[in-house]
Amino acid sequence: MSEDNLQEISNSFNEAMDSFQKEADELWNSLPYDDRLKIFCAVSKRIYKGEIRDKRSYRGVLYSTFGFDKDAYAVAQCAGYMTIHNSIYDGENLFKTIEDFCTNHMDVTKDDLKAQIDDYISKKHLQ
Repeated sequence: MSEDNLQEISNSFNEAMDSFQKEADELWNSLPYDDRLKIFCAVSKRIYKGEIRDKRSYRGVLYSTFGFDKDAYAVAQCAGYMTIHNSIYDGENLFKTIEDFCTNHMDVTKDDLKAQIDDYISKKHLQ
């Protein structure tokens, strides 16, 4: 496939996503306040259920929690949902991220990690 073909496909995709988002925004703006609030709460409840309570994957939330088909993947991603999904950390994931950072960038071992982090912080930042 040539670079021109790839650019054409990319342009078509971007146009389709822009058109979809424009239609979604027009629909949102056409709804009365009370309906927008109800929809917001219905969506928030489902995101909470899928992300926080059930700890589903991006696809799991879209397909199982919301009941969407595969066509939802790209449009939801372009609307920013994947970024929202990826920014949600639970305690285990957050500790793993901190642990990885500490062991890779702070000369801290995994043995008694909390005590070492506390010691590191007090030496570097509380003097």
